[in-house]
Amino acid sequence: MQAYKIGDYIRKNREEKGISQKQLCSGICVHTTLSRIEMGRQEPSYYIVQALLQRLGISEEGVQILMGPQEFELAELQREIVVDNAGKRFLDALEKIHRLEQFPQAQTEPLIQQFLLRSRVLSGYVENGEHKKYDYQTQRQMLIQALELTCPEITMDNIGSFLLSENEAKIINQIAITHSEEGDRRQAIEIYRQLLKYVQDHFANTEVNERLLPLTAYNYSRLLGREQRYEEAIEIAELGRKSCVNSNKCQMLGSLLFNIACCLHELGDDEKCKELLIDAYHINKVMERPKSCKVVQEYAKETFGMEIL
Repeated sequence: MQAYKIGDYIRKNREEKGISQKQLCSGICVHTTLSRIEMGRQEPSYYIVQALLQRLGISEEGVQILMGPQEFELAELQREIVVDNAGKRFLDALEKIHRLEQFPQAQTEPLIQQFLLRSRVLSGYVENGEHKKYDYQTQRQMLIQALELTCPEITMDNIGSFLLSENEAKIINQIAITHSEEGDRRQAIEIYRQLLKYVQDHFANTEVNERLLPLTAYNYSRLLGREQRYEEAIEIAELGRKSCVNSNKCQMLGSLLFNIACCLHELGDDEKCKELLIDAYHINKVMERPKSCKVVQEYAKETFGMEIL
């Protein structure tokens, strides 16, 4: 995807999806900037292209060729922060967050500021030489602040009224988690209901859907199960499972099968439950998810006296 064609590519996909320029660029850039990009009169930054393509449900990987040396350095630093947070190396992530904040773009670019806020929620902070986590209310305030940088006036009741990128959808997922962890499952469930519908409606048949739908279905079905809404939980988890199978992406498959298994046990179908527990364990093992393997093993042992090796 060459630079001189990117404007045409965005315009073509935007028009095919029936999205206006104003909808697409809201919170990312001004309308006239998008108009110039689409007409080939302005070369966009990598971050603007990334966000525009995400909102269109298109993989942004191909636009990395548009990066200048400094943009590439920024993107690599962001990637390392994500990896450190995922690996719970929070002090390393915080050090890289500090480095990222020193770049001039971090002071002016809303998309980088959004990334920094979201990353800090996960990384926590250091006080008197000790690493600490933000409480859930503070996390939620930071996440809402991050979301409002590109989606002004958004609330958790009007999610469907906005055009979202993958990153914005992930922030909404994190907001739902803060409600869940505080014990407000009903609010979290309502957020996941809206988010799942959005992913299905706006990201259908895209790579973004393949990444977001299993994640959303897992979190949503887990909470439905905790609320004893077992049939609904199985239905939602099945959506995620089918997405994993159809896209050949198995990151969330073991966890989705575990959710289904737990609900089946509550509904009295222990034989199918045991079968799925074995499948969930081995998928998690292949995917090198030892903590998930341990959760499955402990549940099988406590529930059925069953050893899974």
